[in-house]
Amino acid sequence: MNKRTLTIIAVILALLFVGTLIWGVTTKSKLEADYTEKSGEADQLAVLRDNLMQSVDSLDQAFTQVSEENAQLQGELTDAQETAKRALYDMRQAQRSRENDNNVAYQMRLQIEDLINVRTMLETSITELETENQTLRESNVALRRDLSTAKTEAYEATKVADNLSRMNESMEADLERMTLGAFRASAMQVDLLRKNGSNTANASRARRITVSFDLTDVPREYLGVRPIYLVLTDERATPVISDNPVRAKSVVNGAEKDIIALEGRDVNLERNQRLTFTHELDDKLAEGFYRAEIYTDVGMLGSAKVQLR
Repeated sequence: MNKRTLTIIAVILALLFVGTLIWGVTTKSKLEADYTEKSGEADQLAVLRDNLMQSVDSLDQAFTQVSEENAQLQGELTDAQETAKRALYDMRQAQRSRENDNNVAYQMRLQIEDLINVRTMLETSITELETENQTLRESNVALRRDLSTAKTEAYEATKVADNLSRMNESMEADLERMTLGAFRASAMQVDLLRKNGSNTANASRARRITVSFDLTDVPREYLGVRPIYLVLTDERATPVISDNPVRAKSVVNGAEKDIIALEGRDVNLERNQRLTFTHELDDKLAEGFYRAEIYTDVGMLGSAKVQLR
């Protein structure tokens, strides 16, 4: 029951109570007036009065009970209002909390999206770096290989240069020691030829050697018929021997020297002339430096070097 219902009940009871009193008073007055006439009805009125009094007492008790229930309901209503206020406050707090949570969640989603983008960028960068590193490693391997090759080539070039230097020094020394002053070959040219007659520096393709040189201002005492020999030596001064080697002697610094020539022939020496030797090689020559030397019976006339690869 709410407060309004209780109020209506209380008003109805009060109206009944007042109506009853009015009716009772009116009836009593009437009864007293008629008492003398209707004495027989006095007892009935007394009984009715007693019943009315009991009804009034009952109504009073009911009113008191209703008032107490109303007070109790008022207290419960107050408690309910307080509870509703607290619930409303909690609801608003929860809404604010949800709003804060939603904001925090939104910010976290933004951070997660940023982190995902950063991770994607890092993965892409890592892939690019791995590809670049692989390329660099391959380049490094190639560079190391090239460096090793370059070092080998540099070593070989140094060795070749040393050998060439020693050969030059040896040639210069031999020329100074073995030649006969003005009787010397000049403008020497050494050509290694293929089968078709074209020049080559390839050791596996060299099949013929041609050596040409000039004899100029030959002293009178050396004119006339003399033997001329073509000797070919490697960088260790070892003679290249053909299937039919020409063995001869030459006087060098007043002492005889045995020579092994590829070819030899008698030539009528003149004051100025150019001579040419062409010899077919019996075996393939190995890679390296070679020296063509021209001898006569009285000494070395000259020499020139050539390289085969």
